[in-house]
Amino acid sequence: MDKYLLFMDVSGDVDRQFAVDGTVKLLPMDFIIDGEPQSYTDDETGLDVKQFYDIVRTKKPISTTQITPVLYAEFFEPYLKDGYSALYLCLSSGLSSSFNSACMAADELNAKYKAQLLPVDSIRATGAMGLLCERMIANKKAGKDIRENYYDLETFKHRIDACAYVDDLDSLKRGGRISKTVAFVGGLLGIKPLITFTDNGKLEMWGKQRGTKLSINKMVEFYLAEADTETDNLVYITHADEERYAQELADKIKEVAPRVVIKTRLLSPIIGAHLGPGAMVLSFVTKPQQ
Repeated sequence: MDKYLLFMDVSGDVDRQFAVDGTVKLLPMDFIIDGEPQSYTDDETGLDVKQFYDIVRTKKPISTTQITPVLYAEFFEPYLKDGYSALYLCLSSGLSSSFNSACMAADELNAKYKAQLLPVDSIRATGAMGLLCERMIANKKAGKDIRENYYDLETFKHRIDACAYVDDLDSLKRGGRISKTVAFVGGLLGIKPLITFTDNGKLEMWGKQRGTKLSINKMVEFYLAEADTETDNLVYITHADEERYAQELADKIKEVAPRVVIKTRLLSPIIGAHLGPGAMVLSFVTKPQQ
């Protein structure tokens, strides 16, 4: 088996133990809060996630930045130079240009070294990337070489889906996802947008609901209709500092799928900057296609 390492950027949310023990290496991503550059690393060296959501609630302007081809090349070159190939799970190309930048860096580095950089467009984010990351880890542990792992991820990623509840309409308005009018009227009526991924990794609304509890019920219905509850029992719930409702969602999922393993964690600030405080995302593996 060839010598390779596993990587994911921090727009994905995975069980932190995999990063702590070095099973997967995380690429930091940057954003700007009220004109000040910040870095998210998913460890103690970057901005604390709870602190981030406290800042979000103050309505200070926040914008995310892209990883450039130069930064990708600088990050991965030491590994390739040492003879380690790199399998890299990247934020959806439908949400960011990061994947294209990673491919440009790969073209440059792969022409210089025998070891190779293979970027994977996850077409997903947050806990959905976490599920794909766990698949990537399991593949390597099972003895798959880097290309076998790569091709499996390219197939399996189409079976990962997510649904999300968004509490803060202003965040969607600032990101251009909804109009000012819709945000204003929705805020008055307490209407919450429910969003999911398209096949090419963009976000789309699949419904709307008045109030958090009814929105959670809709997410459970979405899960029951789409999820492979027979053979795949791992689910990620990621939330923007909303522990109580995240637990309520987890309890309801357990009621309808008792064997499910649920991993709950805070939502990456890279995604939380756009979804806003109070958001929750439910990520799971879908039923196999007939």
